[in-house]
Amino acid sequence: MLSLENKAICVSDVLAAQKRLAGHALETPMVSSRWLSAAIGAEVLLKLENLQIGGSFKFRGALNCLSWARENDIEKIWTASAGNHGLGVAEAALITGSEVTICIPTSASQLKRDRLQSYNVGLIQHGNDCEACEGYARRLAKEKKAFYLSPYNNPQVIAGQGTVALEMLKSRPDLTVLVAAVGGGGLIGGIGLVAKAINPKIRVVGAVAANSPVMMESVKSRRIAPVFVDKTIADGIAGNIEPDSITFPLVQEVVDEWVAIEEQDIASTIFHFLDNEGMVIEGAAAVAVAALTAADLPVSPQDKVGVVICGGNIARQTWHDICLNHMRC
Repeated sequence: MLSLENKAICVSDVLAAQKRLAGHALETPMVSSRWLSAAIGAEVLLKLENLQIGGSFKFRGALNCLSWARENDIEKIWTASAGNHGLGVAEAALITGSEVTICIPTSASQLKRDRLQSYNVGLIQHGNDCEACEGYARRLAKEKKAFYLSPYNNPQVIAGQGTVALEMLKSRPDLTVLVAAVGGGGLIGGIGLVAKAINPKIRVVGAVAANSPVMMESVKSRRIAPVFVDKTIADGIAGNIEPDSITFPLVQEVVDEWVAIEEQDIASTIFHFLDNEGMVIEGAAAVAVAALTAADLPVSPQDKVGVVICGGNIARQTWHDICLNHMRC
């Protein structure tokens, strides 16, 4: 068990989450990529969480936490989200009957804003970045005597995300490398915990947007500290993290290597993924894929590399601009 500042998460928590998600969350496909396998000279398997309910892996953590809240007679939930976590919470609320209010920053993509407005949830826009939005949501939740659900800084959320690795290693127990995009660390923390418990020798690679390398820089400096964050297509993993985030010590322990992906490589990966795999993915997912195509990630022909395609929610205008730019080339 990993002790996280008076809170704890262990593999049994992930197994409990798996039971809560059964019959609700999709066991998304794990498919081989001929394109990426040829590009790196090793077999690459894609975990298609872009096909998950709500369009991303976030549904897993949201449903696990809302189910846990219902078991503990907690009905009022407040949260903050740039989009995917909010969509996951809104979908989970349909199952649990929770009363949910979601705060989103004004910078959230129009696609995610429009989708959130189609649910029967409270929706508040505040601040132009995730930090301001999260702080505001926390304050209001306290005033309303509601439970604040962090997109990443919550044991039940991390446990829910860890079910991704349970499925990956059930499908392909021979995986030697796992790659995932990193924002607040809930996804990589959860899957890294599970993967290391099953196979301590597996390599866990964290991929960040170079314009928002918050967790990577925090791990390097051995403390969470504010990092300058610039605009990125990978909006789902952008922004600074809470100074007491329980993901930090977990990520320190389970992530073996880091790569930072530049904006032009994120954009080109979105375009080439559609060209080769026939699917539109969002910027955060492209960051994980670009860890193979645009970074010097050492692999051998014997490696079996699993990549989490974390989401497919991308604004139409962003996709339109990427297509135009690449068709001109």
